[in-house]
Amino acid sequence: MNVVDLRSCLEDWPFDAEKNVRVGRGLDGREIILVRQPMGLEQYEADGRPDGRQVHGQETVLQFFHARINAAKETRPNLGFELTTNDCAELFHEASAFYHRLIVLSRLNDWRRVERDAAQILGLLDFVRQHARCEEDRLQLDPWRPHITRIRVLARAMILLAQGQYQDVLQTARDTFGIVESFHSSGLDHRRLEEFLLESVRGSLATLSAFPPVHSHGESSFIRHEDYWAIRYQGHSAFLKSTRGLQFLAFLLHTPGREFHVSELLSSMAVHPAMTSGLIGEGRRYAGLYEGLPILDAQAKAECKRRLNELRQELDEAERFNDPERAAQANNEMTLFAQHLAAAIGLGGRGRKKSSEAERARCAVTKRIKEAIQKISESIPALGHHLNARIKTGYFCSYNPHPDRPVAWKF
Repeated sequence: MNVVDLRSCLEDWPFDAEKNVRVGRGLDGREIILVRQPMGLEQYEADGRPDGRQVHGQETVLQFFHARINAAKETRPNLGFELTTNDCAELFHEASAFYHRLIVLSRLNDWRRVERDAAQILGLLDFVRQHARCEEDRLQLDPWRPHITRIRVLARAMILLAQGQYQDVLQTARDTFGIVESFHSSGLDHRRLEEFLLESVRGSLATLSAFPPVHSHGESSFIRHEDYWAIRYQGHSAFLKSTRGLQFLAFLLHTPGREFHVSELLSSMAVHPAMTSGLIGEGRRYAGLYEGLPILDAQAKAECKRRLNELRQELDEAERFNDPERAAQANNEMTLFAQHLAAAIGLGGRGRKKSSEAERARCAVTKRIKEAIQKISESIPALGHHLNARIKTGYFCSYNPHPDRPVAWKF
């Protein structure tokens, strides 16, 4: 394979961070954008997909998925269309490419193309939000939506300013950027207005200097260090002071897919002091609650019955596949649930008086878990979205990652 030596080109164009973008023409006359980097060059197509490639026979990935939806509506009108996690990853990579070109175009003051690329990104985000199968995919890039929207509005305002439509520019500036009242249509300083508009989105451009990384299945960790938890997720880290809610979360993350009654959760805390220091007293208080809790309200009884039906199905499947270990585990849990329900229901199927201890346990565990998720959200928003979508609370608590988005937690 022949390799092009770029040294002569680079020597004629020394790197200067303030003057590192040029517009040129390809051999076929098409317009291209070159960006001088410290050790080489980046090239973008001025129009179409930034890398100039077609995807699945379409100009963009977004067009390809729109075509798939239209085809699905014709062949399967009664079935919905969903984007898998891999589909969303492909769309997110495309959004990243459009965003990096948008930044370059803004440095060239090519506002029509900036507006076009911002609209492309926002349309892609809307498409994912509408069709993604997984909640995490629908929310992943939402924190960047307001920044892209501001950039799009700026581009429209700069186009109007160049056309002399000052009243429209002023209205846009007031509605979107909170323009100060010192700007008036009479005697308007156009240059000052332009500087104000550029300054108003500088924060958005700085926030998005690097487009948010597409999710990966890299290492995620939830590790206890004395009185703190070291948490890592999708390349972001947090170091949070230990709380009961974080301890509950760690326990649930250890066993994805399994439901725990709040009393079982609390009693398990008591036998894992390395993970749950500080909960031993509370755990002992509720240690016998699961066995000695004969009182349930209608919601709790319904949850117990639902879980009992699931266990029956698991037992049947384990027996069909000759899996004695799984069958024994399901059978033991079924026995426990059956005893629990029998004790909770009086003669004639009437529920007995509600247990205040059971309700206090449910409220305490739910409150602590939600507080912990809120604290995590402040440091790692993506993990907060994930936990809000995948942690179930109530009389029974569980962690249920989406099959398309498994998380390999390290403890």
